[in-house]
Amino acid sequence: MATLEGEKDDIRQERSVPLHMIEFGLDLVAYEGVFIPEHYENWRWTTECFPPVYGLDVLQVGCGVGLPGLHLAKVGARSVTSVDASASAVLNTAENARRNDIHNFNAFQSDVFSNVSPELRFDIIFWNIPSQAPLKDGIVREFLDPGEILLKRFLSEGQQWLKQGGRMMLSFGKGAGHDIIAKFARENQLESSVVVQGSVETHTETFRLTQIRRLSNVGQVSFNQSHTLTERARNVYPGGVTRVSIGTIPIQGGNNRISMYAHSGEGARITDVDGNNYVDFHNNFSTLVHGHRHPETIAAIACQLQRGTCFGNPTATDVDLAEIISERVSAIERLRFLNSGTEAVMFAIKAARAITGRTRLAKLEGAFHGTYDWAEVSTRSRPDNWGESPNSNPPYRNTPPHVTEDVVVLPFNDVERARNTLERHGAELACIIVDMLPCAAGMIPIDESYLTMLQDVAHKHGILLISDEVVCFRLGYQGASAARSFQPDLVTLGKLIGGGLPIGLVGGKKWVMEAFAPLDRPPVPQGGTFSANPLTMAAGHAALAALTARELDRINALGCYLRESSEEVAAKNDVAITVQGSGSLFRFHAKRIRPYDYRSGHHDAVEREVLRQLQVGMLERGIYVAAPFWGSISTSMNKAHIDNFLDALRACLLEMPEIKGFDRRSR
Repeated sequence: MATLEGEKDDIRQERSVPLHMIEFGLDLVAYEGVFIPEHYENWRWTTECFPPVYGLDVLQVGCGVGLPGLHLAKVGARSVTSVDASASAVLNTAENARRNDIHNFNAFQSDVFSNVSPELRFDIIFWNIPSQAPLKDGIVREFLDPGEILLKRFLSEGQQWLKQGGRMMLSFGKGAGHDIIAKFARENQLESSVVVQGSVETHTETFRLTQIRRLSNVGQVSFNQSHTLTERARNVYPGGVTRVSIGTIPIQGGNNRISMYAHSGEGARITDVDGNNYVDFHNNFSTLVHGHRHPETIAAIACQLQRGTCFGNPTATDVDLAEIISERVSAIERLRFLNSGTEAVMFAIKAARAITGRTRLAKLEGAFHGTYDWAEVSTRSRPDNWGESPNSNPPYRNTPPHVTEDVVVLPFNDVERARNTLERHGAELACIIVDMLPCAAGMIPIDESYLTMLQDVAHKHGILLISDEVVCFRLGYQGASAARSFQPDLVTLGKLIGGGLPIGLVGGKKWVMEAFAPLDRPPVPQGGTFSANPLTMAAGHAALAALTARELDRINALGCYLRESSEEVAAKNDVAITVQGSGSLFRFHAKRIRPYDYRSGHHDAVEREVLRQLQVGMLERGIYVAAPFWGSISTSMNKAHIDNFLDALRACLLEMPEIKGFDRRSR
């Protein structure tokens, strides 16, 4: 018996049988006439990319010597049934089930559904179409017929074996007939969508995993797999989540809150682990400016992966990205790469302290600048503690008192009060940190007169200005500060400049950035194991290169259309909702009048509940936004995506009593 463990090229080239393989923790044997080496990569890719099946009943058409069926049975499926027209394939697969002591698996001979009991029902019915076989009538092989005839049977007959809300899935090479799948889906009143597509290093072909459902099931969303994963997460994470910004939400009117778990994304859409599809306006908190699996970004990451993931050395990729940023953003003459926006703000504040010899800083009430203690002060101020001044409130329990004492909190968009506060403390302040469009403070644009005042007072008292553009950089081709004619000494970036991978950046004027030099004894030591890692650098370069001025103008126009149209929809339904934001960013407020500052934008319990219910309602109608209700436009979107958003919004305002009743409140 030939043993093939490790090198996948051996499996494609080795022709002696039987073959022995260790894959996904399974001890598999393949006999002559059952295993075709040319199909191996497709089976393996499909197994890797298959969505979770915890507690589900699965029917696999085509045994594939046990992949992915045996793996699905092993990792949580309630049952897996595998059928094949070839008796030898069935016997081979059954032997592999016994070899691996898998008991929730059954294999028998059947020409598609011919011998499948009409009493059985499945959550998923899956067929892997051999990638090497073209989809043409008359091509028949003993173990599997990939032709149109059997494909049509699979699509039309398979419906009767599906449970309510069930789905069929097909895996095949990109060129193997996606158009045929779509055509059959339309003819049989089905909805088809690509769940995930990709390739493997040792194979030039692109594979697709396609989902097919009854049109009557579209909109009847199920969250069974997300519920199971939420329960598992509660056993390992405090509160059941690993980042507080991705919390749990009540789905379908239930009291049990769950997290919606993603499985894959493509362009403007994501698919969750239950097969539900959404237009993604969340974009991982605006990070994915090009949407999911942006081709140039994916290609750049794949290319770098061939060379390595990280080194204890600099690479050309970090210099490449640094150059494109410094050329694009005039305020950045020198820069350092970091791993997050929080790190970027932290080092900007440290640099300002080192350069000025002062320790205190000023920030706007309600603005979020990451989780560095001083930057996080008064981010979550409430009416019962925000005070008149406003107060400098601690970000967490038992915050050291000197942290709040070091932070001067400025009233948002109140020019004269903020000026007076800064004048009183000007000689003590190392820096003023400001976000042109502070998301946590309501995504309310800062008034031009306020920005002018900040610059005047800063220059007068020798205070450094930090422009935090981790979120708002996308407001202009040269960044948010340039778009607002604001001249900072330091700039912090993150999110989109990493192309979907972790990144942070602090940059600024050359003389300020000298705080990080010389290398032997810098005023501010700065390092990080994964800072400037080449995967992020390659992805960021590709993403920024594709974010042209023309594309920014286009998505900014879409953002304006969404904001204005959403307010029109709310007004026509007499619901107290307004929308703030700028460019391609938006944030909803449960207010009749657009808030002008943090305090007017603060939501009470009733208003928060309205936005929470609206977020859930939009999710159940195929639109995904960030909580409490904000999002961004990606370059993978067009007007049709915005119209989908508006249609879902209209439906929520008309159909959800919790929101319809909100028109009775005076706001």
